[in-house]
Amino acid sequence: KEVGKGTGLGLSMVYGIIKQTGGFIFCDSEVGKGTVFRIFLPRHIAEVKKQAEPGAAPAAVAAAPAKPADTAKDLSGSATVLLVEDEDAVRMGGVRALMSRGYTVHEASSGVEALEVFEALGGKVDIVVSDVVMPEMDGPTLLGELRKRQPDIKFVFVSGYAEDAFAKNLPADAHFGFLPKPFSLKQLATIVKDVLES
Repeated sequence: KEVGKGTGLGLSMVYGIIKQTGGFIFCDSEVGKGTVFRIFLPRHIAEVKKQAEPGAAPAAVAAAPAKPADTAKDLSGSATVLLVEDEDAVRMGGVRALMSRGYTVHEASSGVEALEVFEALGGKVDIVVSDVVMPEMDGPTLLGELRKRQPDIKFVFVSGYAEDAFAKNLPADAHFGFLPKPFSLKQLATIVKDVLES
């Protein structure tokens, strides 16, 4: 497809997000009139922590078993990320998600532009997160070009296609992370952190 025309994955991403949150989507379409999507998401109900009643004995409160702290993985980082995605909305969301976690993010809308950004940065990129299907130069070709310049660069492919659909076109020793579309911004931050630590 042409630049900016997308890959047809927008609705599948919306559907995935709705299903992940336990919601529903309904579609009504009429030729010549248009399409209406109705989306229903569950309401978030915040948990209220019980506090000790004013007259309760302090010993009773202290004797209650302590719950283990929620050990959520730290998804912050300080690495330099090159994010390559031809769909503006997806790219901008990814940039914001990673920058909010402390990463330095440079962006490109194609493989050719990614090579230009990489060269302009003097190769000072820790990890590349790239879509697979893009105009001008696809993700696997970009991986090959970048590994010629920096053999140990960390790489994550993002795709709506199965991993093995494009992995067969890569050398057997081509190590990379994989994030299937649709994905949440938390999943993006998680795969970046995991690949950087591997």
